[in-house]
This record gives sequence, C-alpha cells and structure tokens, in this order.
Amino acid sequence: MITLEMVELYKKYGGDIDGWARTAVSNEKSVMSDADWYEIDAFVHEYGLVKSGLASARYAEKLHHRMSAAVSDEDALQGLKALVEESRQGAL
Repeated sequence: MITLEMVELYKKYGGDIDGWARTAVSNEKSVMSDADWYEIDAFVHEYGLVKSGLASARYAEKLHHRMSAAVSDEDALQGLKALVEESRQGAL
C-alpha cells in the first residue's frame, strides 16, 4: 500500500531513487522499499500521460482503479496525483 508518507518521501527526493538510496536516513528507508518507489514512479509517469491527453479514456479509467487499489487512503491518492501536477510544472 502506498501511503502519504511514501509520496512525501518520493517528492522530497524529487523522484530520484539513487538520491534516496544514497542519502536517506534509516527511518526514511524503513518507510518504503525499492518496489514501492518504482510503483509510485510508474503511477506518476502513467498519470502524467493521462493528464497530457496521451491516453484513452479506458486507459485512464483502468489506471484510476489501479491507483485507488494501491493507496492506503484518499490523502495518499491525492498526494500521488499532486506529484504529477508538480512534475508537469517542473517543480519535481
């Protein structure tokens, strides 16, 4: 399950898994695994395609269901979606 804390860590390290692996403190590393990181990264990429209009409505619907099933709560889902907006604006 992706939590808001995981999303915030992903954002803190700007989506850079190498930076996270090299510089994160132990309590940050205990929050999520590499697999969690890659899952967030994939969702950010895929949702970015949807927001850019490069995906079909059916793809967007399936992605929304996958994302909803992968997060712990609505706050985590909204945080994940916010990452896309920040990424599109160059803030991530």
